[in-house]
Amino acid sequence: MADQDDMFDEGDVGVEEPSSSGQKRVGFLGGMLIQVLKWVGIILGGIIFIVTVVVVTLRIMNQGNTGQQRIPVAEEYASEVPVLTWYSDVGELRGSTNDDVSTSFIILPHLGYDGELERLTTELIARRIQFVGIFNRYFGTRTTDELEGPENQIRVERELLEEINRILRSGQVRDIVFEVYQFLPL
Repeated sequence: MADQDDMFDEGDVGVEEPSSSGQKRVGFLGGMLIQVLKWVGIILGGIIFIVTVVVVTLRIMNQGNTGQQRIPVAEEYASEVPVLTWYSDVGELRGSTNDDVSTSFIILPHLGYDGELERLTTELIARRIQFVGIFNRYFGTRTTDELEGPENQIRVERELLEEINRILRSGQVRDIVFEVYQFLPL
């Protein structure tokens, strides 16, 4: 019988005995809050443990490595490309190259310069006819093989830039861009 009484005492859920120290038992919400806080603490502890293990592992693995080093970049590549004002009034030019078999060229150049230089703007407008002559003379005295292709176009732009800047007094043209750059056999 004593065994039966012990069995019923352990299984009784509805019976609530006051504690011997006189404290009240915690209610349903208080017990749930404690459970939530317990799990939050466990999860935070796990995250801190994992992060610590990863950091320590990476430091151990990278002790001998020098890591990636920055490669110095030349100034011409590192500087920002300035916003230029473009002089486009030279217009589309047509002519013949200096080939044995006539080849026609069609170009539409644009000259890029600092727009803040108002005197340069005025000078570019005043020298329009000279620019037409420079472009026609340059393309008319060269063969198609010297002018065609991306490498040659870059060289042509650089040489024309130097020639145009030689005649300017109020400033410098900083870039030449061809909107049209074609060579057509006749």
